[in-house]
Amino acid sequence: MRFIYNLFISIFDFFLRVNSNFNKKSRNIYQGRKRTFKYIQQKDLINQDLVWIHVSSVGEFEQAKPIIDSIKKKHNYKILISYFSSSTEGPVSEYKNVDYHFYIVSDKTKSMQNLFNLLKPKVLILIKYEFWHNLIKLAKLNSIPIISISSVFRKNQIYFYPGSFFKNILRNISLFLVQNEESLKLLKKIKIKNVKVIGDTRYDRVLEIFNSSKEIDSIKEFINNKNTIIIGSSWKSDIEIIKNEIIRDLTDTKYIIVPHNINSRELDYLENTFINDTIKYSELPQKNIRKRILIVDSYGMLSSIYKYGKIAFIGGGFRGALHNTLEAAVWDIPVVYGLNKKNKKFIEVKRLEESGIGFPIKNGNEFKLIKNRILKNRNIGKGGSKFIEENSGAIDKIDVLLNKYFK
Repeated sequence: MRFIYNLFISIFDFFLRVNSNFNKKSRNIYQGRKRTFKYIQQKDLINQDLVWIHVSSVGEFEQAKPIIDSIKKKHNYKILISYFSSSTEGPVSEYKNVDYHFYIVSDKTKSMQNLFNLLKPKVLILIKYEFWHNLIKLAKLNSIPIISISSVFRKNQIYFYPGSFFKNILRNISLFLVQNEESLKLLKKIKIKNVKVIGDTRYDRVLEIFNSSKEIDSIKEFINNKNTIIIGSSWKSDIEIIKNEIIRDLTDTKYIIVPHNINSRELDYLENTFINDTIKYSELPQKNIRKRILIVDSYGMLSSIYKYGKIAFIGGGFRGALHNTLEAAVWDIPVVYGLNKKNKKFIEVKRLEESGIGFPIKNGNEFKLIKNRILKNRNIGKGGSKFIEENSGAIDKIDVLLNKYFK
């Protein structure tokens, strides 16, 4: 099975290299990986006191932020972040408490051996689902503690198949800090005992953003005390389904759209979809703010923009890859998103729905109906801020459990 795994990684690497000729994201990952070893040598990372945190993409990096901040505050270590997704490079490079960062290299045995010849971190932290066989095996061989934080497991995952090769990957991890009791029970069924339930660090993160958020005057001026709907982390598939209801809205409701990918192609699509009805954030306040739709063309603002909404529509739901609902819920506003059975894997989504805060929709007509219903009855969908506060506190538990690894 190990041979098949390594073969799969080699095939993936081949297609990544081929696809890099046609796809910008693949090109960024491929070229980023090629720079990794040179970067490590230039920064002399083997002689640094490092805590290495590996994330897949921006979502996992958000979960890692409270951990990063806590380590920097309480311990004298440099923070190294590795990542797979090209969309993660920008946010990681801009975060003040990250000292070093690079694209994770291929999970082939030789690549990982070379990586660990150049790195000797105090501990390796894996966020959520990042269980790469050779990464974990080489860390274990080099006597580096491996800690999985905010991980979630479900019984249909490959780790729990009888005789699964991937089950043995998990057995090399020093400590699991999981989000819920179900994950703990599943790991114990396969004889993994080093497990603690700590919750989800995202609750701590959104609460921190809530408490430190500042006013954005230009957006307040754009809204002008009108009902406002925030469409956050939107994809074209989201806009295509709800666009007609936005176009046909004859009220004075304002819309703020924050696309998941902020690039010329996406911005052009939005401007052409809502012709003569949009203004970009970068154009405020020079241009006419009487437009109904504001397109945010700057990263890093969404979590604070939600405060100005009466309703939040979260993108990615129709694709089965729903983005962060907690960022909006903390502002005590109802959260609407596309219905897809794949979204059920997100624990918080199920709990938001059970609490009357989250509202999945099937189509544009349902978007219109729930929007009108909420705007007529402001008590619908309340309770998000209390929900977030009741589920925060994971970082305090993590601090206690990590202390022994930093002595």
